[in-house]
Amino acid sequence: MMRWRLRTGGERVEPEVAMGRRIRMMVGMGVVGGVLAIATFAMAQGRDADGTRMQARQLTVGAAHSDRLSPPQDREDWYFVRVDEAVSLTVSVKARPASATLRLEMQGATGDRLAVATTEQGSAQVSQRVNPGIYYMQVSGGEARYELSVR
Repeated sequence: MMRWRLRTGGERVEPEVAMGRRIRMMVGMGVVGGVLAIATFAMAQGRDADGTRMQARQLTVGAAHSDRLSPPQDREDWYFVRVDEAVSLTVSVKARPASATLRLEMQGATGDRLAVATTEQGSAQVSQRVNPGIYYMQVSGGEARYELSVR
C-alpha cells in the first residue's frame, strides 16, 4: 500500500521522491558545511599563531627556537617559560639578516616589563634574576628570521 504525502499547495508527492529531496538537501548542507570548515582553516593559517601574549608558545629553559617575522601580518611573536626556582634567566635573539632590527622584551606574569634590548649587529640579550613563576618574551620588529634561546 503506497502512502502519499501532501505538500503545501496541495501537491501530492510519492514517499521515494520526498526522501530523495531530503537526501539531496542534507548532502547540500554537508557540502556547504565542508566548504565553511575549509575556509575557516585557510583563514586561520593566514593569521599569526603566536602574535599575542595570550597565544604565547611555551619554551623550556635550555632550548632554542627558530621563527620569522613577516610584517604586516606578523609583527611580533610571544613565548613563555615556566621557572621552578629562583634563577638568573637569560634570553637572547639572533637575527638573520644581521642588519635586521629586532626588539626583545622580557615580562613578568602580570605584564610588568623586566628587561628590553634591541639587536645590534644581529643579536640582543636580556638577563634578569627571577623567582619561580611564568615569564613572557616578545620578539618584534621588521622582516627577519631569528633564533631565540632561553638559558
